[in-house]
Amino acid sequence: MKNKEILDPLEYRVLDFINKESLLEPSDSILIGISGGCDSFALSQILFNLSHIFNWRLFLAYVEHFVRRDTFIEKDLIKRFAEERNLPYYFLDISKRSLKETELREERYKLLETLAEEKEINKIALGHTLDDQIESIIMNFLRGIGPKGLIGIPVKRGKIVRPLLNIKKEELREYCKRNNIVYHEDYTNFLPITLRNKIRWQLIPFLQEISEHFPEGLLTQKKIAEEEEKFLSKIAEDYFNKEVKKGEDYFAINSSTWKELAFPIKLRVIFQIFNNLSKNLPSETLMKIITQLEKPKKGFLGKIDFIEIYNLKDKILIRPQKEYQEYFLTLKIPGQVKLPTGERIIAELIDRESAQNIDFQNSFQVYFDYDKIKLEELIIRTWKKGDRFRPFGLGGKSKKLQDFFVDKKIPRFKRNSIPLIFGKDELLWIVGLGRSDLARIDENTKNILSIRVEKEV
Repeated sequence: MKNKEILDPLEYRVLDFINKESLLEPSDSILIGISGGCDSFALSQILFNLSHIFNWRLFLAYVEHFVRRDTFIEKDLIKRFAEERNLPYYFLDISKRSLKETELREERYKLLETLAEEKEINKIALGHTLDDQIESIIMNFLRGIGPKGLIGIPVKRGKIVRPLLNIKKEELREYCKRNNIVYHEDYTNFLPITLRNKIRWQLIPFLQEISEHFPEGLLTQKKIAEEEEKFLSKIAEDYFNKEVKKGEDYFAINSSTWKELAFPIKLRVIFQIFNNLSKNLPSETLMKIITQLEKPKKGFLGKIDFIEIYNLKDKILIRPQKEYQEYFLTLKIPGQVKLPTGERIIAELIDRESAQNIDFQNSFQVYFDYDKIKLEELIIRTWKKGDRFRPFGLGGKSKKLQDFFVDKKIPRFKRNSIPLIFGKDELLWIVGLGRSDLARIDENTKNILSIRVEKEV
């Protein structure tokens, strides 16, 4: 057990960084992601030594990726390390088999966050170093992530904290040597099989050779990018909160104020929209979206990746592409049927004598002279190209349903979700929008067909 007066010099530096960045608090419970390498073993030892001062509860978690065959060596070292210090430890398995670095990372984070939630652990500490930071900034630059990518790995995000982000990997090796900590290096980290490894072993040595300002110049640029990002993100956030409306399955942007925005703010607003959709798109795709939004064309602008873009009268609408479920249902008269979307369509027969309080203004209930159509059943289905309609008040004239939707300014994405009710081959009712001119109720009507929609509560 150590007290504050006899900490290792590196432990002092880590403690200063933790305090400066407000990463950990006294009595925190901390899940340490340990891989078997010097970084995570050093992190575990440093936090263990500090835990006696700050009353931290520590847990270790190793994630098995099923990429290598020698991971049993790491597990044995972790088991011995944890048991010698009386620390709880967990071995977690990634069930999804993949060699893609990004997918492995996402699965790893999910496992750690799930375990932390199950065990009521409020912090997750990871062993990313200054070397990792430099590599990530270069990777982001090469991938065209934009100015935000120059910030690199965040020091903290939600429960996740990175106490070693200002420490070089070589310093951690020396720390492990001073403290007799045995670790096992992942041999795949030395192979030029990933972009990160190529940057680490090929590009960075070259940059160090040709520039005396590397990596200090890169880290200075990172600090500048951080301050610029704070400033621009605040403007974008204010605009988002004021001018972007979040609907059930869409985001609507005020089109008049959008035109006045500078490109860097537009980029961040679009990024925030997709962040709300839990999608992380590259800057190249975000720029394509902004280009689409600049078009003067009205209506449907097109699809990019998984999203649809619409330029409506006074707003720009962005929504995830949906696969609408087509349906074809039969409704007996009288009777009722439940749609896949949850609403109920109810058909009833009532005689004119007992009919009271008929509300012709209700958009979700219509009435027909039943004796003029004499139907035993109705057909309820979704829209198909070529459907035609005889709108009420046009004297029985027919028009394409697509033209009717355009006249009513119904966006394309909503058309497939509107139930259509047919009597044989004749469209009787576009639910919520209009009824057919057929079978009007008049002074000679005796029997009335009532059709109504009840939404699921």
